[in-house]
Amino acid sequence: MKKRASFTRTIALLACFFAVHDLLAQPFNLEESIQPVELNFTEYKKEGAEKPKGRISINTLIQEKDTMYYFIKGLNMYAPTYFSLNSKEADADIKILLCKENWHTAHRTGEVKGKSLWKADFKTEGDFGIMVVANKKPTKYALLVWTGEEMKVDMPSVFKGADDIKTGPAGGKAGKSNTLLIVAGIVLLGVIGFLVYKLKQKKAGGSTTTA
Repeated sequence: MKKRASFTRTIALLACFFAVHDLLAQPFNLEESIQPVELNFTEYKKEGAEKPKGRISINTLIQEKDTMYYFIKGLNMYAPTYFSLNSKEADADIKILLCKENWHTAHRTGEVKGKSLWKADFKTEGDFGIMVVANKKPTKYALLVWTGEEMKVDMPSVFKGADDIKTGPAGGKAGKSNTLLIVAGIVLLGVIGFLVYKLKQKKAGGSTTTA
């Protein structure tokens, strides 16, 4: 009985191992008829300052089947991803579907007819699938996937002290300072006007007495 239980446990562990292996090999759904081709990234970097860098996958492919399946993995939700399919054939008639959870639900779709290019920009985590449907075969095209480095944004503090506030005339310290200067200027002009008026009155009174 113990040997039989041990043998059963071993078979169960092997079954789990192969199930996990199949899950990793097929990241979208476990249809045996679909065997997607993995596209691999290579490092992408240009010399010089302020040049784009990241990882890129460029593949020139000839499709002889009605539908081909590809997938790419290792994406970061915080990094931008660019995808394009480019055809140089005048009679090309291709449909592209970008999938995530399975091959039956497409999150992005596009078409390439003749010598043209279809592209999409998006962000996703982990991996995504590429379904290419060729209405005319064989057909040749180039698949390109580029992903940038993770974006690191320094977020400013939303809390500031009173001494750090510098705003315009609508409010804040700068606005109050401008208002005080204007009021002081008006008061000063009023005082100067009053003094000039009193001085004129004094001179007028003095000239009358002399006459």
